[in-house]
Amino acid sequence: MSHCGEDNLPEAAEEEGYDMEFRSDADDAWYSVRLLLEGGDNGMLRVKYDNFPDEHDSVFVAESFKSEDELYDFVARFRKVSAQLQDQDCSKVVKGIRVCASHSFVNGDFRFYDAVVDDVLHKKHSNVNGEDECECAFLLLWLHGPSVGNLAYKGVADICLLQVSELQSKLASFMEIALQKIEKDVCKYVIVAQPKEKNGSPIVKQKRSFDRHLRKVKCALRSLSKVWPSEGGTEVYCEDRQDNDVGGDKNLYTILLQNLEKELSPLAVSEFIHQQTSIAVQVYVFPSLPWEPYANGVIILDCKKELEQLFDFLQNPNHFIVSLNGRPLVATEKMSMNDHWTLMLEYPNKLLNRRGGGFSNELKVVCSGTEEYKKAKELRDLFLLFIDNQRGLYKRLCMEERRISYHSLAFN
Repeated sequence: MSHCGEDNLPEAAEEEGYDMEFRSDADDAWYSVRLLLEGGDNGMLRVKYDNFPDEHDSVFVAESFKSEDELYDFVARFRKVSAQLQDQDCSKVVKGIRVCASHSFVNGDFRFYDAVVDDVLHKKHSNVNGEDECECAFLLLWLHGPSVGNLAYKGVADICLLQVSELQSKLASFMEIALQKIEKDVCKYVIVAQPKEKNGSPIVKQKRSFDRHLRKVKCALRSLSKVWPSEGGTEVYCEDRQDNDVGGDKNLYTILLQNLEKELSPLAVSEFIHQQTSIAVQVYVFPSLPWEPYANGVIILDCKKELEQLFDFLQNPNHFIVSLNGRPLVATEKMSMNDHWTLMLEYPNKLLNRRGGGFSNELKVVCSGTEEYKKAKELRDLFLLFIDNQRGLYKRLCMEERRISYHSLAFN
C-alpha cells in the first residue's frame, strides 16, 4: 500500500489528492486515501485507497449513522496524511509522543499503526554519500493493531510524524449532511398532555424526544476514561483508573500549569496532549488579572500511571511545549485529591473535540538543539526565577499578616 513510508508520498499526495489517511475497519490500519463526495443531498462519501483499484473503494452513506457519537467516531478515523520522519529530524521523536509506524508481517506485507515512543536509543549518525543517515533506535508501544500493548524497536525509516489536522472540506460536508439526517430521525411526534378538544381527542404536538443540551448533560456524567476513548474501541487499560460509581468519591490527580497564553483554550491543551501522548485529560484555564501577562491552569486525570507518564512528558528536558508566540508551558506540580464533586469536572469535550475535526495548532513541541528550544529555555528559566521570587513575597506577606494579627491581639 502507499503510505507515509514512501519517499515521494508528499508530492504524490498533492498531485493525486491522497492528502488524508483513514483507519480502516477491516484491519485497523492507516491507509493513504482521497475523498469523493457523491449523491448530492443524500450524502455519500467514497474513500479511495492509494495504489488500490476502484473495487477496493469504501462507500459510506450519511443516513446509515444513527447517532452523533457513531458519526464522530467515524470522523475521528480520518486525519491529514502523516509525514515520513527524515534522518536529520530524528531529534523530533522524543519519549511520550505519538507516532504512526510500520508493522511488518511474515508474508513481507507491512501496514501502519499508531504507537507511543517508550524510549529512544541515540546513536551517532553516519555519512553516506554526503548525506546524514540516522542509526538511532526507537522503542515503540503499539496502541492498536495486531501487536497492541507490545513493544518493538523501529528505525527512522519506519516512523511517520502526525500532522496538525483540520477537518477536510468533503468530510465536513458529509458530516453536516449526516447530522441533519440524525436530527430528523430524533424529531418524533409524541403525545403531550393538553386540554382535550370538543371531540375528546388529545391535541398532538411535535416535540423533540431529546435535544443536544440534554445529550451534553448526559455526556457530563461519563467518567474521564470515557471522555476520549481510544479510537476504534481499543483502549489502553490503566489499572489505577477508578470506577465512577454513583454517590462514591473518586481519586483524581492534577498537574498544575503556569505561564499559559491568556487566550489559550482548555480544549486546545487537551487535544494537544492527546495527540502527543494518547492520554485523555480534562484541562481548566483560570481567569487572570488584567496586568498579568500569563494564565494558570490545571490538568485533571483519573489514572496515576498516566499522571506520571504525562508529567514526565511535560518536564522532559529534551523539549519544551510552547505556544505559537513562543511562550513555554510550565508544569510545576503534581498532586492527588479525593473529590466528591467530580461531576462538575467531567465536562463533555469528547464531542466538542470531534466537532473540531482535528488536532489543535495552538501548541507545539520544540526539540533540543533548535533556536526555538533555546528561546523557550531562556523564557522558562526567567519564569521559574519569577515564581521563586513570588513565593518569597507570599511567605513575607504571611509573616507580616501574622505579625499584625499578633500585635493587634496584644493591645486588645
